[in-house]
Amino acid sequence: MDLVKKIIDKNLPVVFVSPHFDDAVLSCGMLLLQLGGKVDMTIINVFTTAHGGPYTLSAKQFLKASGGYTNAKLLYEARAKEDQNALSRLPVSVVNLHLEDALFRRKKQRSFLGKMFPEFDAVYPTYRWHVIKKISRKDDAVTALREQLKKNVQKDAIVFAPCGIGNHVDHQIVHKVCRSLFAHLVLYSDFPYNVRLHDYGRVKKHQHMYRLNQQFDKKLKLIRVYKSQLQGLFPEGKIPQHEEVYFSTYL
Repeated sequence: MDLVKKIIDKNLPVVFVSPHFDDAVLSCGMLLLQLGGKVDMTIINVFTTAHGGPYTLSAKQFLKASGGYTNAKLLYEARAKEDQNALSRLPVSVVNLHLEDALFRRKKQRSFLGKMFPEFDAVYPTYRWHVIKKISRKDDAVTALREQLKKNVQKDAIVFAPCGIGNHVDHQIVHKVCRSLFAHLVLYSDFPYNVRLHDYGRVKKHQHMYRLNQQFDKKLKLIRVYKSQLQGLFPEGKIPQHEEVYFSTYL
């Protein structure tokens, strides 16, 4: 039995927990298209805001790659509009949790040096050596997300969460919290990290793996709505052909 039929047969609400505005479409776009109108779907976008500065060098590079922005608040307003535009084409409800993106999260106690060198106050001072390594002990996002998901997800819902491929801390946090909270859990392979790393994830004991490749062209149209992120995600200008891969002990 395929994944889509199993979900429809369960006749339960379905929730996709998306670390950032684009992740649900990037990793689950084909499934969203196939489930549209057949089940009650919600996308919860987690890390959807940023502060007004000053910014670390890694944050500045991200802003530049996202369209040359100098103010992260303006970028995230634009990203929210992109997401609204993309998801308006699907029969899905959307909840934005308004937690700060990893590159912009700062420690509670600010330092004098942090005013001149923002890296001193950043929870994740660099992308390469911090954001894609491990969750910091100084990061309060785990606790904040746990409380938000308890409020926003029905107990009987089928919850989709990232595998965490690529080790981005925001994806790791969503994975960790969802695994601790939800019994009806399905993990999705994180695109485009999985293609970039040639690692779609591995089946663990008692898990079933599902692969989807239908409606790829329609998914591409949705991805292209997230214009601010295309250069950073796909620097060569081409979105690679790929399958969507899912893992679950529940389905």
